[in-house]
Order: sequence, then C-alpha cells, then structure tokens
Amino acid sequence: MQDPQCIWPAMAQLGEGARYDGTADEIWWVDILGQKIFCMALSTGEQWTWDTPETVGATFPDDARHVLALFRHSLVRLDRATGTFEKVLDFPGEPTGNRFNDGTMGPDGSLWLASMDFDFTVPTGAVYRVPRDFAAVQIVDKGYIVANGPALSPDGRHMFVNETMKGEIFVFDIDPTIDRAVNKRLFATIPADQGLPDGLHVDDAGGLWVALVTGGKVRRYHADGTIDRELALPSPTVTSVCLGKDADTLFVTTGRILMDEPTLAAHPLSGGLFRIDLRG
Repeated sequence: MQDPQCIWPAMAQLGEGARYDGTADEIWWVDILGQKIFCMALSTGEQWTWDTPETVGATFPDDARHVLALFRHSLVRLDRATGTFEKVLDFPGEPTGNRFNDGTMGPDGSLWLASMDFDFTVPTGAVYRVPRDFAAVQIVDKGYIVANGPALSPDGRHMFVNETMKGEIFVFDIDPTIDRAVNKRLFATIPADQGLPDGLHVDDAGGLWVALVTGGKVRRYHADGTIDRELALPSPTVTSVCLGKDADTLFVTTGRILMDEPTLAAHPLSGGLFRIDLRG
C-alpha cells in the first residue's frame, strides 16, 4: 500500500462528500463552509470548481450535463456548463438552525440525506429518504445532533448512519416492500479519543469505511462490527471517504477547520483531496 497522495490541494475549510462517478470516471467532493463543489476527471486530471451561494453538503448524479447538490435547506440541480443552480426540492420542516450535512444515492435512485444542528448542540438533525421522482419525502429517523454519512450497502438492503457527536454508528435494514429503513441498531461505538465518525462508505464485501474527523485516519470495519484496519492521513481532520472504480483505490477528503496556525503549519495539505492505493 502506498502512502496517501494529495491529488488536489484545495485548502478546503471543510472538505466533504467524496463520491466516485463510475460512468464518467470522475471524483466529486465539496467544501461545505467554503461553499464550493469540486470535480476531477481521473483519466486526465482536469478539474472544475463551482461556487455555491450557501453551504453545500453533498452531490449526486443526475445526467450528463447536470448534477444534484444538497444545499443548506434544499436540493438543487447544477448545470455544469453554466454553473447555475435550479431548485428541485425544499424541506420546509427543517429547523432554521439546521443544515443538510451529507447524503448518498441508493441503487434505486432514491436519496438518503442527513441534517444537523449548525451549532453542534441540539438534537434537531434527521435522516430523510427522497424518492427519485422527488415526491413523498420521508423522515426516516430523527433526534440527531449531527446525523452524518448515510451509506447504503451495494445491494441497497442496509443503511449506515452515525451520530457524530456521540461516536455512534447505527445500521438499519431497508424494507423494499415499503421503501423504509427499519430495525435500527447500534453497529459500533467509537471512543472520543479515537476520533469522531464522519463520512461512511460500504464496500462490496460489506465492510464499512469510516472517516474519523478528529482522529486523522480512516478505519474499516468488517460486516460484523469488528475493526479490520486503520489508515493514517497527513491531516488531523479527515471527513469523508469513498472507493473508486475498484476496491484498490480509496479517496479521502480533509478540512482545515478547528486547526490553529501551528497545526496547519505541521499539516499543510489539510483541506486537500487524497488518494490511497490499497494494493500491497
């Protein structure tokens, strides 16, 4: 295995939302607080950046020209060519003090979205399911201070989500007959001195990759909840993770928030996008 390689030193305040698009061989990510959407063509290294008018938590595939993006209280569509945004869906029940934080797309095209209290203090966050036609939005679960990293197994039968502030990772079963997440149970608890769980990704073997935002590392759990491996990053703020077109390449986002000047000087690539070759 090679050391982590910074492939985009973007100096993001809060890099997040790593997502691999296998159709175009692109890696997408965002800077939530810096209000930017990033995309890199992996075959050529070409990069694109779009400024957003508010916080942006995640992106999702739409079509060749458009990408869906999760703004503070809404879902929007980005026109890649013009850089303009069109609102698709509002979430009027979201408290004004919240923001959407993360999300993923299921095999059926549905979106699973997580929200949080902007100030990290009160349990007003929730997990939503949005069907592909954007109708009949469901609140799947609520009572989170920071709901984070919704991740679905490749077969769409299980969903993982964490309560970052309590170090808890939960797993749900997805009932396809009612398109709902049921049977919530605790998958793992992470002690605070090991880092807080942030972005999640489920691999084809059922293993769960977890970005430990204050731990400076990525951890993989076996499907039974036991720890498989840990990978250190050259940044103490590790925020999201995803695999590329095969199981050999891991992409990891990082941030610069909550870091003083000496820490930033010691970790100058914080806020960048990293690639790790897992072979060997």
